[in-house]
Amino acid sequence: MPSAPMQSLTANSQPGEGLVVGGLDIHVLAQALGVPVFQTPWHMPQYELGEQCAWRLLRGGMGLDRGYYSGSCVYAGSTALLRQNAQGGWDTWMSLSPFEIESQELACRHAHGHTVVMGLGMGWVTANIALNPSVERVTVVERDPEVIALFQRMQVLEGLQADVAAKIHIVQADALQWRPAPQQPVDFLYADIWLQLAEPQALAEVRQMQANVQATQLYFWGQEWVLAASLQALWGSPSWSPALADALTATRLPLLTAVDGGFAPWVERIWRERLARTPASSIR
Repeated sequence: MPSAPMQSLTANSQPGEGLVVGGLDIHVLAQALGVPVFQTPWHMPQYELGEQCAWRLLRGGMGLDRGYYSGSCVYAGSTALLRQNAQGGWDTWMSLSPFEIESQELACRHAHGHTVVMGLGMGWVTANIALNPSVERVTVVERDPEVIALFQRMQVLEGLQADVAAKIHIVQADALQWRPAPQQPVDFLYADIWLQLAEPQALAEVRQMQANVQATQLYFWGQEWVLAASLQALWGSPSWSPALADALTATRLPLLTAVDGGFAPWVERIWRERLARTPASSIR
C-alpha cells in the first residue's frame, strides 16, 4: 500500500533511466518539454491485450497529460479500455493515464473493511483496493457480462498474492439496483460507472446507489469537480471553506473528505487543474 504523500506521486527522474519508445527516451522528452515523467507507486497489472465483443483493450505510446491534481507530465505505455459506439467509433471508458490514476487514488487509499466498487472497468481500482491491508473483502458490481469476460481474459489478478486475489468477488448486476446481503454490510463504496467525469446525473445516481447500499463512507469518481462547480467565485475568500462544507452537507451523503492539508484546498487544487486542462468557457 503506497504511503508517499499524494503531491509526490509525480516526480522527476534522469535521462537514460527508463522507458524508450520509438527510439526516444521518455526522460529526454520530459526535459525538452520542461515537465516531469509521471511515476506512481500503485500496482500496475500486466494486461493481456485483446477484444471481447464491443470492447477492446490496447496500449498506447508516449504522451503528454495533466494529472488530476499534479499538473503537466509525460507518460508512456498507458493501457486503455475502449468500447465501440453506435456510430462505429470507439469511446475510451478508462485508461491508465496520469489523470485517471490520480482521480481514483483516494478510493484506493481509504477503502476499508467490506468495500464495494461500482463498475469493473479495467480492474485497476479493484486490484489496488484489494492490496490495501485495511480491506477485508471487495465486491465489484458490473452489469456488462462482456466486461467481466474481458477482465478474466486480461489476467488482471495475475501477480497478486493468492490471499489478495481471494478478497475480490465480482457480481453481475446493475449498480443502480444492487443491494448487499444483510450479513455483509458495506463499509466503503466507490462508484465509477460513467464515461465522462462529473456527468450531470452523477450525484443523483450516487444517491440512488447509497440508498441501496447504505455504506458507512463513500467516494465517487470526480466528486471534487461536482462539489466545486458552483463555488469558483469564492476561491481565496473566507467563505470558501464554509460554502464547501454546506455543499457537502447538501449532498446528504457520507462522502470521503479525509485529505492531508484539508479538503477545501484539495478541491480547489483539483478544480484549478481542470481549468488548466479545459478552457473555462467550455466548463458548465
